[in-house]
Formats: sequence, C-alpha cells, structure tokens
Amino acid sequence: MTSKRISSRTRLYSIEQGQYSLLPMERNTLDFQGWAGQCGVQAENGFYLAGDLVDGTEDYFAATNSGGSRGSRVLFVPGEMVLSANAIGGEYQGYIDGCLGFLSEKGYEKVYAQFVIFLKVLVEYEQGANSPYYPWMAALPRAWNTAVSMDVFCMNCLPPYLKYLCQKERKQYQAFKEALKKFDYLSPDTKRNEDVLRFAYNVVFTRAFPTPDGDYRLAPAADFFNHDFLDNVELTYDEFGNCEVYLKDDVQPGSALTLSYGDSTLESTNPSKLLAKYGFLSDENTPATYCKIFFKNPSEELKAIGYDPARMLFYKDGGISEEVWDVMLYSRLEKKRDQENVKNAFYQAHISGDQQTKMEIHTQFQEQTTKALLRHVEHIYIEVHELTVKMNTFDSSRHPRLPLLLRHHQMVLATFEKVKDNLERMLGYK
Repeated sequence: MTSKRISSRTRLYSIEQGQYSLLPMERNTLDFQGWAGQCGVQAENGFYLAGDLVDGTEDYFAATNSGGSRGSRVLFVPGEMVLSANAIGGEYQGYIDGCLGFLSEKGYEKVYAQFVIFLKVLVEYEQGANSPYYPWMAALPRAWNTAVSMDVFCMNCLPPYLKYLCQKERKQYQAFKEALKKFDYLSPDTKRNEDVLRFAYNVVFTRAFPTPDGDYRLAPAADFFNHDFLDNVELTYDEFGNCEVYLKDDVQPGSALTLSYGDSTLESTNPSKLLAKYGFLSDENTPATYCKIFFKNPSEELKAIGYDPARMLFYKDGGISEEVWDVMLYSRLEKKRDQENVKNAFYQAHISGDQQTKMEIHTQFQEQTTKALLRHVEHIYIEVHELTVKMNTFDSSRHPRLPLLLRHHQMVLATFEKVKDNLERMLGYK
C-alpha cells in the first residue's frame, strides 16, 4: 500500500508563524478550480467561488452569477474525487485496527468514519505536491475559529454551555491524536504537529457530512457551500457515488448558495453548537437558540420528557418552546418527594399524549415554574453580561476571535432579554 509511506519531505509547521509548510502560504482557489475542471467537476447555472473576509478569516464560498430555477443542477463532482469513509476504511483495512480499538475504548465509536477521513487527509497532506488532492488542500482555510483552534484566552471568555461544547470537541480531538499514534504510516513530525493535526481535524468536521446510506463523505468543490438555516441547495449522491447539488428554490444572480449543515433542527437552532463545531455564527436567519438549561446527569425520564438542545428553545421574539416548560416542571418535581404521584402522573400523561392532564399539572405549578425559569434566565444573562464587559477591555488585534465571541454573547443577551421580559409579564411584574 504505497500511498501510506512515510514522507521524508515532511516539514509541517505553523503557517501562522510563517514557518515551512507543504502547502502555500495563501489559499490558492484559482488553481483548484482549474484542477477540479480537469477532474470532471461540472459547474452549472453560474456556479463560482466568491471571496470575503468573515470574522477575521478569509472565506471562499459557493455562489451563482447567473441564478437558476428550482431543481436545476449547479454542481457535479465525480465519485472518484469523493473522500468516502467506507472506501477509505476498506483501503486501510488491517492498518487501522489499533486506532479504532483505542477510539472504542474511549467511547468514540460514533466517529470512526470521521477518523478514517482524518487519516486520509493527513496521509495526502504529507505527500505534498505529489498528492492528487494537493490543489484542493491548497485551497482550504489556513485559520479556523472552531473549538479545537481556540486558545486559552478564548476558552476563558466562554459561558458554561458554550465552554462545555468546546471542551467536548477538544476532548474528542485529543482522542484522535492518541489514536493516531497507533497508525504507522505517518511520520513522527506529522503526529506531533498541532497545526497540521488541527488542520486535518477541522477539514473533516467542517466539510464532511453523513449520507443516507450510512457513509460519511467529503466532496472537493461541494465542500464550499456555506451554512444557512434558510438553505437554497440540496446535496445528493447517485448510485455511482457521484455528488450532485441542486437548487431547492429559484435563486437570483449574485446569490450565495447555501446548505443547512447536519441536523437542520439541532445545528441550525443552536448557535453555540455551530460556533464550537464549525467556527462561525449564523445569527441572521436563526429563529431560536438553546435555552442553556443544562443537567450533568439527566434521568432517562427527563430525556423522554424533552431534555434535548434541539427542542428546548428560546425564540428571538421571547417565545419559549413547550419542551422548556415540560423539562423545567419535571426536573423540579423530581426533587420533591412529596410530589412523587404528581411527577408520575405528568410523565404518564406525556408518554400517552394526554395533553389535558399535562396542562392541568402545568397550571397547578405555573407560578413556581415561571419563577424558576426566570431565575435561570437572569442567572445566564448576568453571567454572559459580565463576561462581555470583561472581554470589551481587551484588544481585538491581539485576540482575533474576540469579535466573533462577543457577537455570540450579544446574540444570547438579546434573546434572553426578550425571554426575561416575557416571563416578567406572565408573573405580572410589568
């Protein structure tokens, strides 16, 4: 398996510090687009890569200069170019057993697919210009705002829920690094180089997505679609593994072409999740945010009631999802021994769909539940506000991710202030 040789040419050091790298200092999207065309990529309906500076980072994204009608194809990527976890796993079979065994021991079985693509990116990166994927890699970002790329200053600026998400991502990244030690086909320099490892990790977790057939795939050229809750394209794979992207709606000339990343409910209504995993905020079209109610060890019953960040939402207009009320009430009933019968009745009503009984119990505890929720909102608001005041004393030229984090905090504050006003009106305080 000659593609997994140890490269003697490896000089993989920090790009930000101006040291040597097998990739060019600047992103080269022009050569990438020429290479893509030679490989059989077909750009249609005015598809092109637009450039902009987003949150202090150079960004290139899919757009159309001609527009198109619903159902029209805008991009075709041949299956031979696609990085498929299933295909890579077959290629590396017998060489990654130790890596996957380690991940299994640490409880990371669910990210086997991402790990094998992570390996593939590193193997190709180490081959430099000899890799057939070199033009694509040379066009990829050099800087990231994801959790694994944040420094100590950034981590100290995060409120509890966002910090929890970032720590979770960073712990997974550490597991990938440890598992990598059991792979013999990369040089020691590569395995020790934090910048390169973060590069590969970020490439996988921001540009590869699951497919309906259980695979995980990354399609060069199709990985330049930015996220939007109100997405206008759909990415599909045909029976031969070719990637095709179609317009979901009529699109005007000059429009950005966007996908809704991952679970359109969870990740499109959880700005903190988007920031930790993908390194950006999508606040313009995001209708709601997770309410930040967090239990370290929630009971199975509480999960069944609705304890799920995808469903426990505060809306920008101050609205509160039904799941927030259900979880807040049930979590309080769990702590009250003298309300055991009420707790059980509420749970059974929820499971059986007995809305009348649920509403009767909600009405019985309405004031207590509302006051408890208001205390939570006030606590989070004060916590995030104090962080924001402290962060505004620092120089963004020395901390380039500071404006992005401040924007996240301001979005949380704006939503929580609306919810606070709503709760105070319910209690007759206003």
